[in-house]
Amino acid sequence: MRIRPADVTDAEAVFTLLGQATEGRAARPVFEHNYEQLIAATTYDDTDFLVADRDGEVVGYVLAARVLSLHSGGPVSQLLELVVDTGHRGHGIGGLLVDAVIQRARTAGAVAVSVAVRGARGYYERRGFVASAACLTLPLT
Repeated sequence: MRIRPADVTDAEAVFTLLGQATEGRAARPVFEHNYEQLIAATTYDDTDFLVADRDGEVVGYVLAARVLSLHSGGPVSQLLELVVDTGHRGHGIGGLLVDAVIQRARTAGAVAVSVAVRGARGYYERRGFVASAACLTLPLT
């Protein structure tokens, strides 16, 4: 298993994974536009868009972005998306992806990694994450 930065050749696999996570609600044109922007953003040091590559097959991805936080006293890496292929879950792939984000955050000088959770709260708590705030969202579309 290799964790590596996503690239343009991973788009189809990432779209398939996104479809699993969103129960098929991902719109292809929106995805393609955003995917290109994410690949471009990874050239800077504030976006981690990584894939889990098992012998040339992308079986998971993680997306995190670092932002400077006055409240936290430094950069915070926000884990935004973590998706593992349904057929590959339970084998530690998600943990490898989260660990890679944590390592990259440390290397970049981040003071914390945060994640807004829906149904996976226990997963993150077992990895050492602690509750610190509620996440509310205002849809703009």
